[in-house]
Amino acid sequence: MIISTPEIHTNDGRVIVSARISYDHRPLNKPDIAWFSFPEKYAPFVSGRADPFAVSLLPLAQVLGEDLTIQGSLSPRLLNGMREYQQVMAYWIPNQMRLVNIIANDLQPLPAQRAGKNLVTLFSGGVDSSHSLVSHLPEYQTDLAYQVRGALFIHGLDIPFQNQASYLESLQIFERHLTPLGIELISCATNLHYFSSGLLKWGIAHAGVIFGAGLALDGWIANLVVPSSYSLDELIPRGISPMVDHLLSTETLKIIHHGATSSRVEKVAAISNWEPAQQFLRVCVDEKYRFAVNNCSKCEKCIRTMTMLEICGTLPAFKTFKQPFGIHDIFRWTPHYEFGEVWVLQTIQFARSQAKHQYIFPLQVAHIKGRIRNWIYRRIPRWLFKFLKAQKFPYQQDLFNPDFLPPGM
Repeated sequence: MIISTPEIHTNDGRVIVSARISYDHRPLNKPDIAWFSFPEKYAPFVSGRADPFAVSLLPLAQVLGEDLTIQGSLSPRLLNGMREYQQVMAYWIPNQMRLVNIIANDLQPLPAQRAGKNLVTLFSGGVDSSHSLVSHLPEYQTDLAYQVRGALFIHGLDIPFQNQASYLESLQIFERHLTPLGIELISCATNLHYFSSGLLKWGIAHAGVIFGAGLALDGWIANLVVPSSYSLDELIPRGISPMVDHLLSTETLKIIHHGATSSRVEKVAAISNWEPAQQFLRVCVDEKYRFAVNNCSKCEKCIRTMTMLEICGTLPAFKTFKQPFGIHDIFRWTPHYEFGEVWVLQTIQFARSQAKHQYIFPLQVAHIKGRIRNWIYRRIPRWLFKFLKAQKFPYQQDLFNPDFLPPGM
């Protein structure tokens, strides 16, 4: 795989940095141009280096087993970190991630005078990113260098391009509530998710896309805060992890994994009385039934979050969930335990600590149902499970299949 020297151009009020991608053997129907775009006002801060594309496409090169040749300027520190990062991924996922040669001839750091000076947090409107943003507000962070200045909201990360209306409405709502706090909401778009779909689990591939978006704006960002999805006692092999994120920093842009010392319940409790989150909390994973910040209020993540907020006593204040919600909804919940049982157990413990005993029995029932579901799940042969999953979620219908890319993207 070859990443050609990136190019920068402007179009329709956006600055776009792009690179041509050449494959040894082109997989499926993958694009041959990778790009990131930002509002045109950020043009002076887009350096046009190869760093964002190298980070974003390394996991794909590992899956394909193709050496990665990088044209254009690359950070020496990043190259060293990428070599270490890919070894960790190959150790965690040996049946899919292979070790490849990473070849780069133009090794030079971004000049210090062009480096960014701001702390930016990745932002999606969810529990993790809201918690990380709040934690870096001046009320909680006294060090000026680590107070949040920007929030990076990426179109193409979890919202496909054909759902542009959903992204734009979310963007407007987030901006309405973050601007008064002195936080600049940065709109980014990228087609990198479309490269990995059907080939690599998104839980691995999404890391490179997130880090790449930050590195593409290295003239504005000095510290990129990446919210943790799991606490330290829940860690599983994923592309984003407190064990490896720092490896993809450069000489001038530091990647900070934040929130791994807090449990899911602790994060929900921390933002439960924060008025902006009550207006925009967005956790739903069901692309069919969510729109903008409006959650379906029925999927796994919705029920889990609503239960925690209900125990906090603040669920009625959250405008993005359907009301009412009660104990009967918890009884109907069957948790997914593919990644462990800790969240439900934490919620039971939290209910006890808040003397909300009426929620304990329904949660225990949900816990038992989740364990039964997981017991059945683990006894399905892997080959059969993959076959059934492919039948239910065929690649041809994947919203991040490049066939669904709008013209010109």
